[in-house]
This record gives sequence, C-alpha cells and structure tokens, in this order.
Amino acid sequence: MTTTKKTLLGLVAGIFFSASVFAETMAVVNMQLVASKIPQTAAMQQALTQEFSAATEEIQKLESDIKFNMEKFQRESMTMSEEQKDALRTQVEELQKKYQSLAQPLEQDIRRRQTEERNKIFALIQQAISAVAAEEKLDVVLNAQSLAFAKPELDISEKVAAKVSKLN
Repeated sequence: MTTTKKTLLGLVAGIFFSASVFAETMAVVNMQLVASKIPQTAAMQQALTQEFSAATEEIQKLESDIKFNMEKFQRESMTMSEEQKDALRTQVEELQKKYQSLAQPLEQDIRRRQTEERNKIFALIQQAISAVAAEEKLDVVLNAQSLAFAKPELDISEKVAAKVSKLN
C-alpha cells in the first residue's frame, strides 16, 4: 500500500474513531419539554396571573362595557333622540380611549414580565443541564429542537426535568 493510501486510510479511521468516541459523550435535551414539565413553570404562570389579575379584570370590564353600549346603540337607536345617540357615542369613544390607554401598556408589561420569568426558568434548566452533563461526563449537550434526529437514548430531558424540579 502506498504512503498516500495509508495516510488516507489512517485519516478516515481516525475520523470514524473520533466520531464514535464523540457520540458517546454527547446528549440532547428538549428545553421546551423540560420547561413544560417542571413545577417552576406552573408557579410562574400562577404568579403572573395573580400579579396582573386586577389590571386584566379592569380591561375585561371595559371590553364588556364597550360591547354592551354598542349593542344598546344598535338595539335602541331607532327610538333614541339625537342627543341620546350622541351621548352614547361619546361614552363608547371614551371607553375605547380608556381601553387603548390601558390595554397596550398592560400587554407590554405582561410580555416583559413573562420574558423575565422565562429567563429565570431557562437559567435553572441550564444549571440542571450542566449538573447532569457533569454527572454523566458529557462533553456536548445539544438542544433537541435544533436537530433533525437523535437517538432516543441520547435524550437527557427527563433527567434534567427531575433535577430542575428539585431546585428552588
């Protein structure tokens, strides 16, 4: 065998050997699945619901009042005087302005807080991934959602979820 063929054969064998060794120290984790299984996510959702419940109820009441007055206008406009129609229109417009001034900032606040809390949860998940990787002596942990395929035995999502569930 020529030197070039030996070198090429050695290189190919080295690549295959490296890939098989590498594959043994690699795992995948489905972070969305982990987040959906852990109690911290449910607690976060409940806390956010409570935090914004008063403002959300106020917005819902405004929506209800707007809808009621619009339906009232449609039902009773034939029997209303022009002054009554104008008063009702003005009332609906004021309610809509108030709704707009409250709804958009509330939606932004909710999104901001959800992002803050989600980042805290993902930090806990990352901490658990690091712990599981150290315990299992893993070199690489990939996000399962970024992969087209991984063997099920490479998935450490359940171990990570169990580890996060123990954290507080």
